[in-house]
Amino acid sequence: MERRRIRISETSKGQTVLASLQEQGIYMPAFCGGMGTCGKCRVRFTGDAPAPEEAERALLTPQEIGDGVRLACRTHAPAGALLELLSGDEDAIEAQTLIALGGPEDTPGASGLVTGTAAAVDLGTTTIAMSLVELPSGRVIGTAAGVNHQRAWGADVISRISAACNGKGGAMQESVFRDLALLRGKLGHPGSLPMVISGNTTMQHLLQGLSCRTLGTAPYTPVDISLHRYGEMTILPGISTYVGADIVSGIVACGMDRSEEICVLVDLGTNGEMAIGCRDGILCASTAAGPAFEGGNISCGTAGIPGAVCGVEIRDGKAMVETIGGAPPAGICGTGVVETVYELLKEGLMDETGLLEDEYCDDGFPLAPGVVFTGKDIREVQLAKAAVRAGLEVLIKEYGTDYDHIKKVWIAGGFGQKLNLEKAVGIGLLPEELMDRMEPVGNSSLAGAVMALRDPAAAERMEKTARAARETPLSGSAVFSELYMDCMFFPEQDGE
Repeated sequence: MERRRIRISETSKGQTVLASLQEQGIYMPAFCGGMGTCGKCRVRFTGDAPAPEEAERALLTPQEIGDGVRLACRTHAPAGALLELLSGDEDAIEAQTLIALGGPEDTPGASGLVTGTAAAVDLGTTTIAMSLVELPSGRVIGTAAGVNHQRAWGADVISRISAACNGKGGAMQESVFRDLALLRGKLGHPGSLPMVISGNTTMQHLLQGLSCRTLGTAPYTPVDISLHRYGEMTILPGISTYVGADIVSGIVACGMDRSEEICVLVDLGTNGEMAIGCRDGILCASTAAGPAFEGGNISCGTAGIPGAVCGVEIRDGKAMVETIGGAPPAGICGTGVVETVYELLKEGLMDETGLLEDEYCDDGFPLAPGVVFTGKDIREVQLAKAAVRAGLEVLIKEYGTDYDHIKKVWIAGGFGQKLNLEKAVGIGLLPEELMDRMEPVGNSSLAGAVMALRDPAAAERMEKTARAARETPLSGSAVFSELYMDCMFFPEQDGE
């Protein structure tokens, strides 16, 4: 594959390569926020390369270092240096099954809406999804998705908040505007148009240029999470800093706010938001799952691009993989991560503590040429799945119910749509007792935004839901902490 070549700006003296690229508006993933720990921001110098730092020696092989490969976040390159970007084509994220709720025929547009075209947007930490909607008919014209290029400032909301508080808020706002324009272009509508914006609270703040300073410090107070206008955009309401409009949109899209029976919504993304309840009351929580389920902080991790390993089966110690689009393996995405852990556990190549067999401890388990799964990757999955499972257990307990009284469990998000639920249960991410009531619903945040475009009454339902819902804090909860440690272990496998 031909690599993109970039010349370092003449104005970049004293900056890292990563900062120089950001200044030039060039995307480079930096899941760790430029701390030199994820190894994703790899570049190759075509001429003399700067001497590597110790952090680079820990993440790059001697051959890579000899070939001029360096980490953009740790390298200070002279102005005019020519280099190649080694990151994958993460703009090619699949848009399939992004909306599994509220198809075009389900909810006709309400009278009184403007005539023309508008966009519904789910503004996620990792991925941005957009649907064009014809008004007033409510017909979805098309849907597209792309990477949120703010990942150049870190993979999670904490990294983005920190970057915004350190003077990068304007650059991140410009980044998301460019991303929205790219998606409009993909959908054949490059010009401006009215939009309804769902998404988590931090992403909505960065979009509007609002201060993020209070988002990252107690008592974690957002500037504005109400239903309001921002230019041509309608910003959908959230519940708190860490339970945003995306979960509110999902609650309404799934119909939890009108359900007579208790239901659960779990949005499996970077933030791990979840809700439980019915029309009599809704309780929400958010847990810091991290980006492992979206390919982040995984040694060979990538977004859901063509070539990403999305399915894994291990037989006789050998991996057989499925890739998105049948393309040559280019990394491993979230569904592949879950399936790999399950298969390693099932085949006895990893124990309940997450320890790989000795043969694979140093170099990891090979999945495909150039794609391995390491002990560090397993630890990332343990942290993520323990956070989600412990959060869900606390939420059920705090609501005062149990598994027997839960009617439905909606699994939301693009990752959740393609997740093998049996394998997710097999690693302890989700409870086995609820397996028969789980239903993947795709991007419920985007579905809710589409609903709000079709009918203003849906936005009013979201505003009412956001005001009435309660949040249970997991940070500082002794029960959550205890469950979290227990959930780090994988379920024991039956002997064969």
